[in-house]
Formats: sequence, structure tokens, C-alpha cells
Amino acid sequence: MKTSLPTRHPALRRLAAAGAALAAGLLVSASSCETVRPAVKPTTDVPSAGHFPHARIGLLYDKVVKDGLVDYAAVSIEESLLEDYLGELGRVSPDAQPHLFPTQEDELAYWINAYNACVLRGVLRLNRPSNLKDLGGKLDSMSFVLGGREVSLNGILAVLRRRYHDPRATFAMANGRRGGPPLDKAPFEPADLDARLQAAARAFVADPRNVEWAPPGRTVRFSHVIMDNRGDFERLMPTTVSDDLRLVGAVNRWRAAADQIHADHVAALPYDTRLNDIANR
Repeated sequence: MKTSLPTRHPALRRLAAAGAALAAGLLVSASSCETVRPAVKPTTDVPSAGHFPHARIGLLYDKVVKDGLVDYAAVSIEESLLEDYLGELGRVSPDAQPHLFPTQEDELAYWINAYNACVLRGVLRLNRPSNLKDLGGKLDSMSFVLGGREVSLNGILAVLRRRYHDPRATFAMANGRRGGPPLDKAPFEPADLDARLQAAARAFVADPRNVEWAPPGRTVRFSHVIMDNRGDFERLMPTTVSDDLRLVGAVNRWRAAADQIHADHVAALPYDTRLNDIANR
């Protein structure tokens, strides 16, 4: 079942943007101990409305992304491509220049791509740790400059959660963990964002590493990516559905008819917190 991006009146969008920006700022000040600033400043003109240059990070992904995993050694070699894109993110954002992001698709594509690019930069800053569990939440609390403002990775997640209410974005955001969503080889673009998010959701919940259920069992085990964001998914279900059936029903929205889950209890799968490096296939 398709989950469409919600629409809002422009005034409500601006109000939501202000609230989300405030929430993001609070997250940064409360939890981040480091701000990673762009190493270079863009030399080109500010992109025109609806034309943020996401293709620039695609130049890097084409070289370093393999089957959803990242060749971080290659990212280090091609770091200038990453810094070029981070420079663009640093001067423009939907919060700082809302007129440059005329649709919600423009906004959401920006935040998803920004998150994924900042994760790569954060991993390099942390010297490519073999396992993120050993660092606690250091990567997630690290902040970056987006549109001239400091926003942590957790802050970006807060923007997405409070403003867009589309849990499919969760499946598009590679959080640096082997057990997290894969990194797509192409950046997300506004024009086909809905179709791409739908494909990402279907692929994630079809992977037995993320959803483990054997009929006629009454318990299904979900990835932490789903379990940690279950409230976002459960909001998709009518209030007449209760308890764990809400989460099961939400996940079934992206499962094929022949693969529908018939279980009434959920549990978490072990979370693979190793770095999503190609060495950890």
C-alpha cells in the first residue's frame, strides 16, 4: 500500500519548520560535543528553487557504494567529492531558505541526502570505527552545518519525525550500522521520491535479516530500525487495531500479499552495530 507524502498549507509548513528547527537546535545543544564544519565553501551560485545539486553526492556514491555497503577507504580517497556536497548543504537548507524548496518532496529529499552524507563524514571523523556500539551515541550526537545552522544527526531525525510523518524515510537513511538501512547508490531526488521511498520500504521488510517470521508462529521479530521507530509506523494504522497488531499491520503494508505476516506478538532481532563497511559483508 502506498504512503503518500502529506500536504500542508504554506503557513503551516513555515510554522512546522520553525518548530522542527527549534527541536533540532535543542538536540544539538543538549547532546553534541562536536560540530563538523565544511572544509570548503561553494564557489558557484546558490542553486535555484527546486534544483538543489544532489547529483554531486551521486558522483561519490558511484565510486564507493557497493550492494548498500560503503567502501570507507575509497571515501577517504575521494573525500573532496564529499566535502563539495557538504559545502552546498552548509549554505542552504529548507529551514534557512524555504523559498528554495517549493515542495515537501524538495525538503524531504534534502534531509535524507543530508543525513546520509553527514553519516559518511562522521564516520571518517571517528576514524572509521569497526563497531559503532563501542562509541555509544557519539556519531548520532555529532552535529553538522546545514543552511548555516548546527544540526546533529539526531536533530535531522527529529525534523523528519515531527514534520513529515512518513516512516518510509527511515528505510532510506543509512545510519552507519551494518544492521541499518542500506545506502542507495543514487541520491534521492524530489521528482521520484515517493516511488523510491516505496521501493526502499518494500526491500527492507522483505529482507529476512530485518523481518523474521515462520508461519504459523505467533511471534515475528523485527529489526531495531523498525522497533526503535514503532510509534511512527503504528500511526499508519487505524485506532481500532491495538497492541502489537498495530506494528504488524503497518509492516504488512509493504509486504507482498503472499508474504503477509499473521502474528500477534513482536520482538526485536539482534542489532548488528558493526560499521556498514564492505569489509563487514
